[in-house]
Amino acid sequence: MKNIAVSPPLQWFPRLVMLMAIFASSAQAGLFTGTWDPAYGAPFTNLGWRGTANYFVPDTCAPSGTADINNATACSGGAAVTSAQVELYDINAAGQPTLAALVFNPSAMHVGTLRFVSGELTQLTTSLSDFVDPASDLSAFSVSSDTEFDLYFSLDGPHLGWRDCDVTDCSTGLNDAVNFPPTFTITRIPEPSSIALLGLGLLGLGFSRRKLAS
Repeated sequence: MKNIAVSPPLQWFPRLVMLMAIFASSAQAGLFTGTWDPAYGAPFTNLGWRGTANYFVPDTCAPSGTADINNATACSGGAAVTSAQVELYDINAAGQPTLAALVFNPSAMHVGTLRFVSGELTQLTTSLSDFVDPASDLSAFSVSSDTEFDLYFSLDGPHLGWRDCDVTDCSTGLNDAVNFPPTFTITRIPEPSSIALLGLGLLGLGFSRRKLAS
């Protein structure tokens, strides 16, 4: 079989791209997503509230070890909630379809403390979100037409508050985090540039192998 000569720049390019991909993918990403799915408890029996939130944390303030980081001082206030949503559902229903979706304004949820364990974001604190009307009939779960919900995060995980106001007074409360503690999981989202470089690296590796086999 005839050997195909490869010029030095072309010969080393695939390996260079592959190394770039490795370094890029190992860097601390700034995008995270958190998920949870508990039952609410009293006073809204049989109501579940699965949720998803996305966060941005600047690379410069993420520690390599275990620490609680103050967003204002260590991150110059750069850490932020970028989206937050809760889906309400009947925990006893087959398939648990969504009965109402609560989409919160992330700009109202100011990040305070960020908790890292072995360099991984595990918890964070935020201020209260805006109040959101579920705009659905949830009377079967003791949710009145005047009930609104708000969301916030503590170092114990997410909390979904409620208020029910009439012309003279407001009743308020929180989900039952004692009997129905949310299992809160935060995972890092790979940055698009890292994914693209990783793809180029794999492509370059295949290209290099084909040249060696020629």
